[in-house]
Amino acid sequence: MTVVTDFLTTSVYQAGLAMLVLCVLLVIGVYLVSIFRDYAAEDREDPPKGIANLEEMHAKGDISDEEFRTIQSRSHQLSTATSSIEDFPTGNHSTST
Repeated sequence: MTVVTDFLTTSVYQAGLAMLVLCVLLVIGVYLVSIFRDYAAEDREDPPKGIANLEEMHAKGDISDEEFRTIQSRSHQLSTATSSIEDFPTGNHSTST
């Protein structure tokens, strides 16, 4: 019986157990982040759907021509800014002279 308790107190066993616990916590963390990212992605509205809603509101007379043009131009500016940020290259930005 003392062989088992001596084995549990060795530093190699404790290091292995610590690595196992760390791996389990890492897997749980990755799983939780993936759930959050999927949830956040579902909250986004598709741009074509938003434009269709805007056009429908304009057709019903809920918004004026000026409001329609203002919202449409702002959404276009936001989509252009977002796409230019997403297209920006990442990585090493060092320049050689």
